[in-house]
Amino acid sequence: MRAPVSTFSVFLLVLSGFFAVAGQQLPADEQRPPAGYSGLYTRISRAVVGITRSDYPRERARSSITHYGTGTLLDPVGLVLTSPTVVPEGSRNIDVYLHGGRVAAAMLIKVYPEKEISLLQLKDFRRALPPGQERLEYLRLGSSGSLAIGDPVFSLGNAFGSIQTDDQVAMAAGVFSGVVELKQKHPESTYTGPALESTAALNNGMDGGPLVDSRGRMVGLLILNFSRQRWLGTAVPIDGMKRLIQPHRSWFDDSLEDGAPLAGLELMGSPEGGRITILKVNPGGPAAEAGLRQGDVLKSFNDEKVESVAGFRKLFNDSRPGQEVRFGVVRDKTALSLELTLWGRF
Repeated sequence: MRAPVSTFSVFLLVLSGFFAVAGQQLPADEQRPPAGYSGLYTRISRAVVGITRSDYPRERARSSITHYGTGTLLDPVGLVLTSPTVVPEGSRNIDVYLHGGRVAAAMLIKVYPEKEISLLQLKDFRRALPPGQERLEYLRLGSSGSLAIGDPVFSLGNAFGSIQTDDQVAMAAGVFSGVVELKQKHPESTYTGPALESTAALNNGMDGGPLVDSRGRMVGLLILNFSRQRWLGTAVPIDGMKRLIQPHRSWFDDSLEDGAPLAGLELMGSPEGGRITILKVNPGGPAAEAGLRQGDVLKSFNDEKVESVAGFRKLFNDSRPGQEVRFGVVRDKTALSLELTLWGRF
């Protein structure tokens, strides 16, 4: 897709505050006030980003073709989920457009074409932060399997380039209408398999964006493929994508892990890999009491070398509450070994 040549506003579709059933308005106590959707939009739209990439054909070295689409921030340090229709394998010159007109360069870290997944990482998330903030807004992952037919859902995205041109995330509301089996590949979307179908609009440029439930959690990835028998918008269910996304997370927050142990800290890996720093230490937690500090570089856990956030995550989640563990860190070029007793989640 080629970027629009002029700036224009894109409409925002929001439900009118009530659902009509057979032409009858629902009772007042069952109506959802319009402000509820406005609040939801305000809360989640800042985690939705526009994406552009420029390819430079060899025969036209001084010209460029700019493609655009949508992505979703999955953590506060700049992991972005999008579609290969937006950022295919081998892409370069990738820019991510965030709320407030901020633009950040990104690198492509992994593509799973059969699952319609492209993962990007902002090269320096701190440069993309709004003034006075320490982290980016991001969407939590929900459960596509928990959706019931008729549940409200929302599609968000860079419709017709609205984010990079107008700093506006387009949002449409609808209902979840069922799971369909996509059996044929689309010229632009090769995904086949189960897909979430909804009545929420999917406009040009919204591919790669999130399908969100009423709690503001991402339940699907909007795609261009569709059922020729039904003609509604589709999304890849998020439940089947989680295991592919998880190993590429460069951010660790033990309060959000599925395991039982707690140390009270957050970690961040560098986009290039090989360097893991402590991003935050919760006051009064085990890590803080042991003397760990923000900015410490993690080298080992229980005397086992740590080279990636994924590697640390496995070691940490295999630990148990009440266990005494050792963190090997480097602070100001000095190696330290700090012991703490893990708390637990019960």
